[in-house]
Amino acid sequence: MKSVKIILLGLSVGLCACQSSKTNDTNKGDSIASIESGPGKIIDERYLIVPGRSVGDISLGENIENVGKKLGKPDAGDAAMGKAWGIWYSKDSAQNGRNEIAIYSSYKDTTLTTKDVKQIRITSKQFKTQDGFGTERSMEDTRTKFPGIIQIATYINEVKDSVLVYDSKTEGIGFEFVKGKSISLTVHPINVPVNGTYLTLHPEWKLVK
Repeated sequence: MKSVKIILLGLSVGLCACQSSKTNDTNKGDSIASIESGPGKIIDERYLIVPGRSVGDISLGENIENVGKKLGKPDAGDAAMGKAWGIWYSKDSAQNGRNEIAIYSSYKDTTLTTKDVKQIRITSKQFKTQDGFGTERSMEDTRTKFPGIIQIATYINEVKDSVLVYDSKTEGIGFEFVKGKSISLTVHPINVPVNGTYLTLHPEWKLVK
């Protein structure tokens, strides 16, 4: 698949958020302003994580064609039987590594006419919840913030590290941990488990029984 050059994932999503802020986003329901009016640190809407709902300008339930207009063609992905992961990469000069946003989509209903967003997975620490919580946090910090998380799987990745997958199903957010620190965050519908998808995002990872 031909690579799409994205200088900074957060910037790409941020620019789209700025452009769309002039119109009503019916997919998001309640306004972001109502979330930001609560106590704690106020997060830029372009990088705001709302468990069970959205990451930046991408929302659960959003038409996948709209996502393509915002982010362009994915750099990688996998698809089968109407279900797919699309992955967009970006460079993060602060970490000298590659961050990514991965979006899982499938048919919206039995009419099989449109596909919508079912999960949004990010690795960049630039994205945070309203009170400042994001990736690269310890297991202890994560459990304090989301006491309902439980471990649902363990994988061995390509460099032989153990990847522990945790999920807070009732809050609509999941995490992956390596060596005690979260490496990703996944927003999914409330009361739908994060591993309730047909495709595996990382087929090279080996599931530990």
